[in-house]
Amino acid sequence: MDDDIEAQFARMGALVEQLAISAEAEAFEVLPPNADALDAWLACQTQWRIAAGMGGIAYLGLDYGAVDVVLRRMRFADPDAVLADLLVMEGAALKVLGETEK
Repeated sequence: MDDDIEAQFARMGALVEQLAISAEAEAFEVLPPNADALDAWLACQTQWRIAAGMGGIAYLGLDYGAVDVVLRRMRFADPDAVLADLLVMEGAALKVLGETEK
């Protein structure tokens, strides 16, 4: 964050604390058999179907039409295996996205 943005927050009475994040803390190893699934997951990260209402937002799952386009365009060697991995990842993500704070 630059000094101008920080000064704007200060004028509004908001204290902004910057966190030092090292690049090493964000790095993680991906095993080669999982690389295609991760690439597809990242390419599909904006393709969620959601329902919005008075109670908030509910994540329904990935838009499979868009996922199919991603899998075809990225030309994976085994798109069926990548899709199977995506379905597992989607299920795990839905559990986290569906959690509510109590």
